[in-house]
Amino acid sequence: MGTTSIQPKAAVTAEVQSSFREFLLYFLRLGTVGFGGPIALAGYMQRDLVEHRRWVSKEDYLEGLALSQLSHGPLAAQLAMYLGLLR
Repeated sequence: MGTTSIQPKAAVTAEVQSSFREFLLYFLRLGTVGFGGPIALAGYMQRDLVEHRRWVSKEDYLEGLALSQLSHGPLAAQLAMYLGLLR
């Protein structure tokens, strides 16, 4: 029998460009009305920025989350700074 190679499907998510102003306003709103600790705020960022608005790719988000967990300071603040650096 012949061998068939099965290649995994790549996730096709086009990243949407956002202006600096939109990005800044998002984080101001999240910091003002966001409820919960740093873990909850990181979850909100994933839901809003990666899944709904698609301003950040999932790979970039996960890399930032890993680096934020290794850094000193609040997780959500470190993650927001990393994502801002990407923009």
